[in-house]
Amino acid sequence: MADGGDSPFIEGPRICVDFGTALSKASICLSPDAPLDQAVRTLPLGAVSGAAHPLLTPSILLVEGGRLFFGPMAFEHAQRGGEGACQPLLSFKTVLCAENPAAALAAKLDRAADPTGTFTQRDALVLYLAYLDQLIRAALVLTTHDFPYDPSFSRRRYTSPVWAPGGGVDLAFQSIFNEAAAVSAKLGRLFLSPDGISIAQCKDALDKAAAAPGDGRLETGVFEPHAAAAASMAFTSAPSRIVFMLDMGAGTTDFAAFEFNEATDPPMLEEIKSARQSSLLAGDSIDHILADLHMQKLGVSPDKANDAHYLRAVRLNARAAKEMLFTAGKCGITDGRRSTMIHAQELADDPRFKDFIGALKAVITRSLSPVLQRAHDARVRAVDVVLAGGGARLPFLPQLVHAASEGRLGSTSVRVSLLGPPNPDYEGIDAAVGAVFPQIAMSIGGALVEMAR
Repeated sequence: MADGGDSPFIEGPRICVDFGTALSKASICLSPDAPLDQAVRTLPLGAVSGAAHPLLTPSILLVEGGRLFFGPMAFEHAQRGGEGACQPLLSFKTVLCAENPAAALAAKLDRAADPTGTFTQRDALVLYLAYLDQLIRAALVLTTHDFPYDPSFSRRRYTSPVWAPGGGVDLAFQSIFNEAAAVSAKLGRLFLSPDGISIAQCKDALDKAAAAPGDGRLETGVFEPHAAAAASMAFTSAPSRIVFMLDMGAGTTDFAAFEFNEATDPPMLEEIKSARQSSLLAGDSIDHILADLHMQKLGVSPDKANDAHYLRAVRLNARAAKEMLFTAGKCGITDGRRSTMIHAQELADDPRFKDFIGALKAVITRSLSPVLQRAHDARVRAVDVVLAGGGARLPFLPQLVHAASEGRLGSTSVRVSLLGPPNPDYEGIDAAVGAVFPQIAMSIGGALVEMAR
C-alpha cells in the first residue's frame, strides 16, 4: 500500500492481502512466470505483530484510554481491561457485506467500542489496512531480503466474498486503500508500538489522508473462492475437471465452482456462475451460539454492569473455545474469577445450532445442485468439493456436503477434501504453512491467479 511520491511502480510482483474477519494474511507473487517454489512466498505477518502463529495476525482493533491498539496488542489490552473497559472491535470487515456498504461504512462505531464517538466504520478499515501495510513492509524485509529491488512498491490485491469488477465495493475499497497508504506513510512504525497511537494522531492522519490520499497501488479484488481454487489447482499435479469450493470464514461462508480448461494457455479456471453464493452462516454464527451457552450457564447478562468483564472474556475467546470444543469435545472460558464449561453435546442439542446446520445444508444444496447437473451433462464422473477457510476442519462440513448431494448424483460422485498443504516440491514457503494452509491459501491463490482483462 505504498504511498505515491516518486517511487517506481513494479509491474511484476503483486501482493494479495486476505483481510479476514478473524485473521489477516498476505502473500507475494514475485513472478507469475517463475516455478511455483520461487513464484510465491507467504508473508510472516504474525511474526512481526507478535501473534501466536507466524503467518496469521488477528483482525482486531481496540480504542482504550484515548489510544488505539491493533492486532495482538489490542487483544492483550482487551484481556486485561477492567470493569467498564471498551469492547474490542472484531469482525468489522463484515460491513462490506451490508446491503448498503456506503451507509454501513459511514456509520459511527458502536459506543461500546468507541465511547468518544470519533471513528466511523470506514475509519476503522482505513486504520487497520494502514496497520497491515506496516506489517507487510516489515514482513517483506524478512522474506524478500534477497530480492533485487524493493517489493513494497508492488501492486496490491485483496480477497473479498462480494467482489465484482467495477462494483461499488471494489471502487470503495480503492479509495480506502489510497487513504490507508497516506495514513501508513504518516504514522509509520507507530502502528507497531506497544503504547498504541493516540486518538488525536489517528484522527489527524485520517483527515489529511481524506484530503490528500496516497497511492494504494490497488490492482484488483479477487473473489475468495476463486483465490482458493487457484491455490488448489496450483498445488496439484492432476487438477480435477470440476472443483466446488466451500470457504467458511468467520464472517461469511462462500461458495463457487470452477471448470478447469486446459485448452487455454495458460490453463484457466472458468467459473460455473450459478453456484456462486455468499452466506452469513459462518464461524461467527457458531461463536455467538457458543458464547450464549456459556453466558446462560453462568447466568450473566449484558445488562448487568458487573458482568461486563466476563462478557468481554467470552467475546474475545469464543473462537478459540470453538476450536477446542470440536477437537477435545468440550471448552471452557474464564475471566480469572468465573469460569464455565460447555460439552459438544450441549452445542449439538441447542435449537439455534440445529437451525444453523439446517440452514447451511440448504445453502450448500442450492450451490451444489447446478454443479452436479453440469458434471452429469458433461459426463464428468466426480466433483471435488474442497473445504477452505478457518472453518475448513469443522467435522460436520463433510457430512453436510454429502447430505446436500444425496439423490442428485446420478453417475457423478462427490469427493470431499481439505484444501491441503503444498506439495513436497514447494520449498519457497515457511514450513509453518502446512497446518494453516486452508486459511493461508486465499492470499496465495489471490497473488497467483491471472485475472481476466
